[in-house]
Amino acid sequence: MQFPHSLGLLYSAFTYYCGFRVNSGEYKLMGLAPYGEPVYVDKILDKLINVHDDGSFDLDMSYFDYAVGDRMTNSKFDKLFGGPARLSDSEVSQKEMDLARSIQVVTEEIVLKIAKHLYTLVPSKNLCLAGGVALNCVANGRLLRDGPYENIWIQPAAGDAGGALGAALVALAPLF
Repeated sequence: MQFPHSLGLLYSAFTYYCGFRVNSGEYKLMGLAPYGEPVYVDKILDKLINVHDDGSFDLDMSYFDYAVGDRMTNSKFDKLFGGPARLSDSEVSQKEMDLARSIQVVTEEIVLKIAKHLYTLVPSKNLCLAGGVALNCVANGRLLRDGPYENIWIQPAAGDAGGALGAALVALAPLF
Protein backbone atom coordinates (compact mmCIF):
# COMPACT_ATOMS: atom_id res chain seq x y z
CA MET A 1 0.00 0.00 0.00
CA GLN A 2 1.18 3.50 -0.72
CA PHE A 3 0.94 6.43 1.68
CA PRO A 4 -1.51 7.86 2.59
CA HIS A 5 -3.55 4.65 2.21
CA SER A 6 -2.60 2.82 5.39
CA LEU A 7 -4.49 0.43 7.63
CA GLY A 8 -2.39 1.57 10.56
CA LEU A 9 -3.19 5.23 9.92
CA LEU A 10 -6.88 4.41 9.55
CA TYR A 11 -6.77 2.69 12.96
CA SER A 12 -4.83 5.67 14.37
CA ALA A 13 -7.48 8.04 13.02
CA PHE A 14 -10.06 6.21 15.13
CA THR A 15 -7.64 6.24 18.06
CA TYR A 16 -7.47 10.02 17.72
CA TYR A 17 -11.23 10.45 17.24
CA CYS A 18 -11.95 8.38 20.34
CA GLY A 19 -9.72 10.69 22.39
CA PHE A 20 -6.57 8.61 22.73
CA ARG A 21 -3.04 9.60 21.80
CA VAL A 22 -1.92 8.52 18.33
CA ASN A 23 1.05 6.12 18.21
CA SER A 24 0.59 5.13 21.83
CA GLY A 25 -3.14 4.79 22.49
CA GLU A 26 -4.01 2.22 19.84
CA TYR A 27 -3.86 -0.53 22.45
CA LYS A 28 -6.56 1.34 24.39
CA LEU A 29 -8.80 1.35 21.32
CA MET A 30 -8.19 -2.38 20.83
CA GLY A 31 -8.97 -2.98 24.52
CA LEU A 32 -12.15 -0.91 24.31
CA ALA A 33 -13.50 -2.86 21.33
CA PRO A 34 -15.03 -5.82 23.25
CA TYR A 35 -17.30 -3.40 25.11
CA GLY A 36 -18.87 -2.09 21.92
CA GLU A 37 -21.04 -3.28 19.07
CA PRO A 38 -19.95 -3.11 15.41
CA VAL A 39 -22.64 -0.57 14.52
CA TYR A 40 -20.34 1.61 12.36
CA VAL A 41 -18.83 -1.15 10.18
CA ASP A 42 -21.06 -0.43 7.20
CA LYS A 43 -20.48 3.32 7.48
CA ILE A 44 -16.70 2.77 7.55
CA LEU A 45 -16.83 0.45 4.54
CA ASP A 46 -19.28 2.65 2.61
CA LYS A 47 -17.64 6.02 3.24
CA LEU A 48 -14.04 5.73 4.43
CA ILE A 49 -12.47 2.74 2.72
CA ASN A 50 -12.85 0.75 -0.47
CA VAL A 51 -11.53 -2.78 0.14
CA HIS A 52 -10.62 -4.91 -2.88
CA ASP A 53 -10.79 -8.71 -3.11
CA ASP A 54 -7.05 -9.08 -2.53
CA GLY A 55 -7.21 -6.99 0.66
CA SER A 56 -5.71 -3.89 -0.90
CA PHE A 57 -7.74 -0.76 -0.30
CA ASP A 58 -8.15 2.94 -0.94
CA LEU A 59 -9.09 5.45 1.73
CA ASP A 60 -11.33 8.39 0.93
CA MET A 61 -8.82 11.02 2.01
CA SER A 62 -11.47 13.74 2.12
CA TYR A 63 -12.26 12.51 5.67
CA PHE A 64 -8.67 12.62 6.93
CA ASP A 65 -6.16 15.39 7.56
CA TYR A 66 -3.09 13.37 8.59
CA ALA A 67 -1.47 13.74 5.17
CA VAL A 68 -1.91 17.51 4.98
CA GLY A 69 -2.65 18.89 8.45
CA ASP A 70 -2.00 18.55 12.13
CA ARG A 71 -5.05 16.38 12.92
CA MET A 72 -5.84 12.81 11.98
CA THR A 73 -9.45 13.53 11.01
CA ASN A 74 -11.41 16.58 9.90
CA SER A 75 -14.87 18.13 10.09
CA LYS A 76 -16.21 15.78 7.39
CA PHE A 77 -15.19 12.80 9.58
CA ASP A 78 -16.78 14.56 12.58
CA LYS A 79 -20.03 15.01 10.65
CA LEU A 80 -20.04 11.38 9.53
CA PHE A 81 -19.80 10.15 13.11
CA GLY A 82 -22.02 12.76 14.74
CA GLY A 83 -19.69 15.26 16.34
CA PRO A 84 -16.12 16.21 17.15
CA ALA A 85 -13.45 13.90 18.51
CA ARG A 86 -13.72 13.03 22.20
CA LEU A 87 -11.55 15.18 24.42
CA SER A 88 -8.93 13.05 26.15
CA ASP A 89 -10.05 14.08 29.63
CA SER A 90 -13.75 13.37 29.06
CA GLU A 91 -15.55 10.16 29.91
CA VAL A 92 -15.51 7.34 27.38
CA SER A 93 -19.03 6.72 26.10
CA GLN A 94 -20.79 3.86 24.36
CA LYS A 95 -20.14 5.70 21.08
CA GLU A 96 -16.35 5.29 21.50
CA MET A 97 -16.83 1.65 22.46
CA ASP A 98 -18.90 1.07 19.32
CA LEU A 99 -16.39 2.93 17.14
CA ALA A 100 -13.57 0.85 18.62
CA ARG A 101 -15.43 -2.39 17.94
CA SER A 102 -16.31 -1.30 14.42
CA ILE A 103 -12.78 -0.36 13.35
CA GLN A 104 -11.45 -3.52 15.00
CA VAL A 105 -13.85 -5.65 12.92
CA VAL A 106 -12.87 -3.80 9.73
CA THR A 107 -9.16 -4.17 10.55
CA GLU A 108 -9.49 -7.90 11.17
CA GLU A 109 -11.37 -8.43 7.90
CA ILE A 110 -8.73 -6.57 5.91
CA VAL A 111 -5.83 -8.39 7.60
CA LEU A 112 -7.54 -11.71 6.86
CA LYS A 113 -8.14 -10.79 3.20
CA ILE A 114 -4.53 -9.70 2.73
CA ALA A 115 -3.22 -12.89 4.34
CA LYS A 116 -5.48 -15.14 2.28
CA HIS A 117 -4.38 -13.40 -0.92
CA LEU A 118 -0.73 -13.67 0.08
CA TYR A 119 -1.22 -17.39 0.67
CA THR A 120 -2.47 -17.82 -2.92
CA LEU A 121 0.75 -16.17 -4.15
CA VAL A 122 3.18 -17.88 -1.75
CA PRO A 123 1.67 -20.93 -0.06
CA SER A 124 3.33 -21.65 3.25
CA LYS A 125 2.35 -22.89 6.67
CA ASN A 126 4.30 -19.97 8.19
CA LEU A 127 3.71 -16.23 8.21
CA CYS A 128 5.95 -13.50 9.62
CA LEU A 129 4.42 -10.11 10.38
CA ALA A 130 5.88 -6.68 11.09
CA GLY A 131 4.57 -3.14 11.23
CA GLY A 132 2.28 -1.38 13.66
CA VAL A 133 -0.84 -3.34 12.70
CA ALA A 134 1.05 -6.54 13.57
CA LEU A 135 0.85 -5.36 17.19
CA ASN A 136 -2.93 -5.86 17.08
CA CYS A 137 -3.05 -9.13 19.00
CA VAL A 138 -6.80 -9.54 18.50
CA ALA A 139 -6.40 -9.40 14.71
CA ASN A 140 -3.47 -11.82 14.98
CA GLY A 141 -5.60 -14.28 16.93
CA ARG A 142 -8.31 -14.06 14.31
CA LEU A 143 -5.73 -14.57 11.57
CA LEU A 144 -4.42 -17.68 13.31
CA ARG A 145 -7.94 -19.09 13.82
CA ASP A 146 -9.48 -18.21 10.46
CA GLY A 147 -6.51 -17.76 8.15
CA PRO A 148 -4.55 -20.27 6.09
CA TYR A 149 -1.41 -20.27 8.26
CA GLU A 150 -0.43 -22.78 10.94
CA ASN A 151 2.27 -20.56 12.46
CA ILE A 152 2.44 -16.80 12.83
CA TRP A 153 5.51 -14.97 14.09
CA ILE A 154 5.40 -11.29 14.95
CA GLN A 155 8.71 -9.49 14.73
CA PRO A 156 9.42 -8.16 18.27
CA ALA A 157 9.99 -4.57 17.10
CA ALA A 158 6.87 -4.78 14.97
CA GLY A 159 6.15 -1.04 14.96
CA ASP A 160 7.83 1.52 12.75
CA ALA A 161 11.08 1.14 14.70
CA GLY A 162 11.42 -2.35 13.27
CA GLY A 163 11.96 -0.94 9.77
CA ALA A 164 15.70 -0.91 10.39
CA LEU A 165 15.66 -4.67 10.93
CA GLY A 166 13.80 -5.15 7.65
CA ALA A 167 16.28 -2.96 5.82
CA ALA A 168 19.17 -4.95 7.27
CA LEU A 169 17.57 -8.25 6.18
CA VAL A 170 17.04 -6.94 2.65
CA ALA A 171 20.68 -5.91 2.50
CA LEU A 172 21.77 -9.36 3.72
CA ALA A 173 19.46 -11.33 1.41
CA PRO A 174 21.92 -11.55 -1.51
CA LEU A 175 24.42 -13.22 0.85
CA PHE A 176 22.12 -16.18 1.46
